[in-house]
Amino acid sequence: MNIYRPSIFDGYPISAGMSMRGQSSEFPPFGFSFRKLPLISDEQFTVHEASLNKTIGQGIGKRIIALHQEHSSQIISADDMNSDRGDGLYTMSHQVTITVSLADCCGILIVDPKQKVLMALHSGWRGTKAEIGTKGVDLLKQTYNSKPEDLLIWLTPCAGKSAYEVGEEFNDYFPGHVYTSKNGCLTLDLQAAIMEGLLNRGIKKEHLEISDVCTINDERFHSYRRDGDQGRNVAFMTFLD
Repeated sequence: MNIYRPSIFDGYPISAGMSMRGQSSEFPPFGFSFRKLPLISDEQFTVHEASLNKTIGQGIGKRIIALHQEHSSQIISADDMNSDRGDGLYTMSHQVTITVSLADCCGILIVDPKQKVLMALHSGWRGTKAEIGTKGVDLLKQTYNSKPEDLLIWLTPCAGKSAYEVGEEFNDYFPGHVYTSKNGCLTLDLQAAIMEGLLNRGIKKEHLEISDVCTINDERFHSYRRDGDQGRNVAFMTFLD
């Protein structure tokens, strides 16, 4: 399992990143996938599972936590798991790896280095419209007394501004973040819409790392818009003991 990593968490006892497809010969049939999908056989997926577990699971002494994602703004504590449905996880535990599944949507990975809390959010256009990022910041404030100015945040590779084609209604959903491409199509700057909400909550701009990788254009990553239902990337976070 190949991993694309941010630099914003360097120097902290944290492992975080996002999976890359790697070689189809190593992870048949389309490269590493976090999710078992119809085009991946059970036998093929055992290879994916084994690599995932070795890299971020029991191979490093962690239990992998994942949710049934619903494009919602529901954020679940991985430490008590009162539900298995939602689009965000947070934890103080050193025994788990929290994850979100992505294939053009943006992952929002948040670290509070003072309160020692991790949070991973899945933010597609629906989650962004529902303000899952700002709700995550509010939840950390309310639950752990986190201060927005202390939080470190990575926005993962996702569908980029030049390729994420949307409809006219997105002008109402995300004013100021919809553009007209060279071929006359409307496109959404998803990361800018997420960032606007986070900055309005008091996140410091210098504490935000924004990946410039577009999953639609970069074939190192799965993209639902480019390839259909071939695979899912995983964004993850865990404490290093």
